[in-house]
Parts: sequence; C-alpha cells; structure tokens
Amino acid sequence: MRNYLHKLSLLILCSTLLGVHVRAQAEDIYIPRSNDREPWAPYIVELLQAALAKSPATTPDRLHWLETHMTQDRAFTQLRNNQKLDVYWSMTSQTREQGVIVIRIPLLKGLLGQRLLAIRPETASRFAQVRTLDDLRRDFRLGQGHDWPDTTIQQAAGLKTVTSSSYDTLYPMLQARRFDAIPLGINEIDDELRKHSDVDLIVEKNLALVYPAPVFFFVAPNKAALAARIESGLNRMLADGSFDAMFDKRWSKTLLSKNMKNRLIFQLANPLLSPETAEMIRRHPEYFLFPPKVDGNPTPASGLRQ
Repeated sequence: MRNYLHKLSLLILCSTLLGVHVRAQAEDIYIPRSNDREPWAPYIVELLQAALAKSPATTPDRLHWLETHMTQDRAFTQLRNNQKLDVYWSMTSQTREQGVIVIRIPLLKGLLGQRLLAIRPETASRFAQVRTLDDLRRDFRLGQGHDWPDTTIQQAAGLKTVTSSSYDTLYPMLQARRFDAIPLGINEIDDELRKHSDVDLIVEKNLALVYPAPVFFFVAPNKAALAARIESGLNRMLADGSFDAMFDKRWSKTLLSKNMKNRLIFQLANPLLSPETAEMIRRHPEYFLFPPKVDGNPTPASGLRQ
C-alpha cells in the first residue's frame, strides 16, 4: 500500500511538472464535522481543501461532514474498516498508523506537543515552586482523555494522570479538585479556557511539557488515490509557501514563541512514535515550529529554561 501510494503521488507530481494534465476522479469525501473540543479543526479542514485544490480532480470534490461524537479510538476503527469515514486527523501513534494510510506531514507544526497547564488560580503558588520533573511527579495530578496518546506519554514519564471518557467533563473535574491541571496544546489553551469561562481557570505561567506529537491526516485504506492527492497537494503547499501562509493566518509565531519564553521546559519522551515517524522528525525539523527531540532519553531530572 505504501509503495502504491508513493508511486501514485510521484505520477501526479511528475505529470504536473511535465505539463500533462492527468487528473484523478473527483471524490465523495467523508470527514468528521469540526467540533468544539478542537478549536483548530476549521484550519485543518481548510488545509485539506487547499491540498486537494493543489492536486485537483476532473471535477470538484464533494465533502460530506459526519455528525459524530465518537472517541478517537472508535474513529480509527471506523477508518480502518472503510466504514464511511475517509479522512481523519489526529495526533499520531504507532498503533494509530496500523491499517490506514498515513500522510506524515505535521499539520500543526508540532504545536500539540507544546503543552501548557490549565489550573485553578489558587494553585498557582504551588506550581510556582516546581523546580524538577520529580516535583511535578510527586505533588500533582494531570487530567487527560482516556484514549489520548498524551495520557500514555505522561504516564511513561512517571506523571500521575486521572482520565475521563468525555473531554468536557475534565473542566468540572478540575474545578472539583479531582486533579490539579489539564495540559493543553499551546495553540488551543486560550480558546479552550474562553470556551469554558464558566469554570474559573487560568494558564499556569512557569512550566511547559514538551514532547514530539505530530498531527497527521489518516486516510482509509481503500482510498489510496485520495491519499496520494492530499500528500501531493500538501508537498506543493510546503514548496510554494501557501502552507506557512495558512498557518501564519491562524496563529502568530511571534506570540507562540513569546508564550514559551522563560518557561521551565520538561522534555518528555514519546514511546508511541513509530520508527517511520521518528525518522520523519529527524529528517524534517523544518516541518515544526519548535523542532522536537526523538533520540535518546529526553526526560531530564530538572527542566530547562526556553
């Protein structure tokens, strides 16, 4: 499947370079409807549409949004079994890459691996006393989704986690002191706290958890031609600068860098990365706003200032 996808992508690209107008058949494409728990999902859909436009079919594609609140694990099962869902986007893991077509281009430039902490205001002074990862391991508990890759990553680093099957219940659980913080991507935490303004929470000012966590497009295994078009389109966007332009329209690189500055950074290993994804990260640091570390054991006894 991977060899076929690679050859098909090369054929589409070479045909364009040679001026031969060979176009794939238009597609009915089923994707999950953007939901409130992913404030960055409209950007992903826009990116998908732009990539398809860069590698167009004979007639316009027809996008269909599935109304679903399924868990991430359930979405991958549906994708893997060709059950209506054609394209899904998510943080990757070796398990998630099995049985689907993976397009290894980080859609969020690694931002979900830059985690800040949503906390209750009264605990800010406690977090300000953290100097080492052992302090965080010993004195705090983190709230996470039960099927998020982040949960395994943080547990592998020795951090205590409390999980919920429902994302939205994490916020009242934090307010009820079931745990002490929700780690959220630097690209989503402000939006999420605004959305949950009924709960009195703030962004912790001194710490960050950092690990390699690329978000990819995953395509159903019976949609190899579609996957080849998406990959080809994304590569063209990277080459002509339109990928960066779309990212910059959605997020300020200056503001993101400022939000990470002077924080105590705890680099965590990601044991869930496939060898192929780890190799992509090593070969393409330019794909990331903050290039992650994948070699050796990046978990330090004490943090490093950004």
